[in-house]
Formats: sequence, structure tokens, C-alpha cells
Amino acid sequence: TRAALRQWAEAKRRHFTGTLIAVTGSVGKTTTRQMIHTVLQTRLAGTASPRNYNNHVGVPLSMFAIEPHHDYALLELGASRRGEIARLVELCAPKVGVITQVGDAHLGGFGSRQGIAESKAELLAGLPPDGRAVLGDDARLRSVASRCRAKITWVGTGEGCDVRATEVRSHGGQLTFRVSVGSAVRDTDRCQFSVPVWGRHHLTSALAAIGVGRMMGFDLGEMADALEGFQSVPMRCEVLEIRGATIINDTYNSSPTSMQAALELIRDFDTGGRRIVVIGDMAELGNKSVPLHWQLGKQVVTLGEADLLVTCGRFARHVVAGARAAGMPCARAIPCDTVEEALPYLGQVILPGDAVLVKGSRMMAMERVVEALRTYPTRRTA
Repeated sequence: TRAALRQWAEAKRRHFTGTLIAVTGSVGKTTTRQMIHTVLQTRLAGTASPRNYNNHVGVPLSMFAIEPHHDYALLELGASRRGEIARLVELCAPKVGVITQVGDAHLGGFGSRQGIAESKAELLAGLPPDGRAVLGDDARLRSVASRCRAKITWVGTGEGCDVRATEVRSHGGQLTFRVSVGSAVRDTDRCQFSVPVWGRHHLTSALAAIGVGRMMGFDLGEMADALEGFQSVPMRCEVLEIRGATIINDTYNSSPTSMQAALELIRDFDTGGRRIVVIGDMAELGNKSVPLHWQLGKQVVTLGEADLLVTCGRFARHVVAGARAAGMPCARAIPCDTVEEALPYLGQVILPGDAVLVKGSRMMAMERVVEALRTYPTRRTA
């Protein structure tokens, strides 16, 4: 069945003459893909991977939607060990490759961040000489950039970036920044952007979309207009109002890198109540699972400035130990073996005015917390 699936996808690719764009990275793949799609679809015909169809089954299924008349096809590529990106690149033969950044997702399969960088470099090695690469300004990506025969566009906030953001601010669900491209000698090489997303960590995704858009002939002004109407992907920094509390539903997946971004978001959140962090295990961290969960507990206090921590899963007690070591009182750091164990407590403790971050790896299905909170009656403060 898999062989037939691949053969069908290969036939689709042979008959496609548009631009095939592949997106990968440790974090932000789906949001980046959606931002690129938001820009390109304003005046081009194309298709994008549904949801996170990014593995050896999902990529061929995504390719079935490609039609001969499409100007572009946008595919998300994922991997949990070396060689998987290379096989997907061989199948879809991208002309443009986008890599967001190298983080610490799937450390169990790759062993180290450098191992992750080597895996992402499989996309760079597979691009043709007349192709293009758009890369986040990441030191580990720069260390493997020599493997790319295509021209590279670097995006970020540093002076060495081809697409550079300055005056970056994130407040009230709006990420604003000013973009300059190249030497920015013309007024058309500079533009103000405002994207309706929560958190500064979405900046690389937006800049990658701008980098790809420029390759496809879009000017900065029309891309700014397009991204102003961007709709966030569900369960990825999705901000909801439930029972008078503000819930940050970031439950789709988790890694140490994305946890850090989420903790920065809740730290900077305007709230008249408490900051409550509800987190499940981070998966696929191998022999680094215990120290990284302990470090996460410490960051809940030192980075997220949380008032209350509730953790669920196999490593819950390690997260709690880290938080207590960082100074959180024992009564405010609660370990639970399962999500179901945590639900009654959360239903009672969350009050109107609180800001609540809910996050965990996909296997934890932490969205159950968000759904359960909808069913509890609203508690009122005295």
C-alpha cells in the first residue's frame, strides 16, 4: 500500500510544472506553511498540506491535491530520525526549501541539536542549483548551509539577514515589526507589518513567508496586507476566554524550545489574576528526558513567573522538583500521573481573571483540559 501511495505521488510530481515549496524545522513548521499559503493564495493558485501531514504517509497524501494548473504546492516535511527528510525530498523534489530553526524536538531520535541540524540539512542538499532556500538565522543552520547548492535567503533580526525585522513588538494578540530587504535603499524595500498572532516567537514564520513571497514576485506592501488577515492554526497559541479566565491553548505539541516560547508568552500576558501553567510530558527526548523536564520546572518559575503549576504524566514529578528548587512553594506545584487526575482540581482552582497556559506533547492530548474547563461552572472571586 505504501509503495502504491508513493508511486501515485511520484506521478503527480512528474506532471507538476509549478513551484514546489517544502517547509521543515524543529518548531513552527505548520504556522510557517500557513503564513506562506496566506501570502501566495492572494493572487496565485496552489495547494498546501492539510493539518500536519508531514511524514512518509502524510506527504504523499498531500501531493494528491496537486493539480497541473497550480502555480505552487506547499508541503510540510517532518522527521524523527536521520534519513527521513532525505527520502521525502527525493519524493517531492522541491524547488524551494524553508527551514525555520533547529530546536530540541525528537532528541531521542537525533541525539543532539547538531544531529537535528544534520537532518534538516537533508532538505538543503536536495535542492537544485537553480532553486532557493529560506532559512531562519540560526547558528546551527549556518553551520550546514554549505551543503546547499541553491541561493540562500536568511531571515531574522540580525544585520546579516537578507530579510530583516526591526522594531519588533508583541502585545494584545498583535505581532508588529518593520521589515527591510537587501540594502533597503528604496522605500519599497521597507514596510511595517502587523500579524494577528500571540507571541514574538512567530516572527521567524512571518519572515519566512515574506522571503518566499518575494521569490514569487510579491512586494512588501501586498504581503503586509495578506498577513494582516492571517488566521492562526488551532491549538497553537490559541487564546480563548473560558469561565472568565484567559486560556492559552497551545496543546498541539511540545518540546523544550516551544515550551520556552510559551512561557515567555504567559509571562508577558496582561492579567489581573494569576499565571497558571498546566503542562504534560514532552515526548521523544531520550536519555535527556529527566534533566530537561527538571529544567522545564525551573523555567516555569524563572521564565514564566507562574503562580501555580500543575503537571501531568510520567515526568510530572521531575517538573515539580525543578519548580520547587527554583523557589515555588510546594503547595503551588502539583504533580498528577494523568490528565484525568488533574481535571477536578483545575476545575476548582481556576478563577475569573487568571491566565492559564495549557501545553504538552501530542501523546498527552492536553486539549482535554481545555474542553473540560468549558463544562465546569464558573467560580467567582469573593
